[in-house]
Amino acid sequence: MTHMEKAMVPRRGIRIDLTLRPLPSPLIGLGGAWLGVRSGADVPVVTFAAFLVAVRVSIRRI
Repeated sequence: MTHMEKAMVPRRGIRIDLTLRPLPSPLIGLGGAWLGVRSGADVPVVTFAAFLVAVRVSIRRI
């Protein structure tokens, strides 16, 4: 195949969109993370949970 023929082949994949939720959700995530760290939970776990609360994640096949 030439370079041009390879460029014309459709590719399968996924698209991951990250959008910030409206204002109260990030504040709730931040407050929950603060409480989690204060109670002695692992920082990576708390950070991931706060991220999921504050950000809307949508996954689509393309």
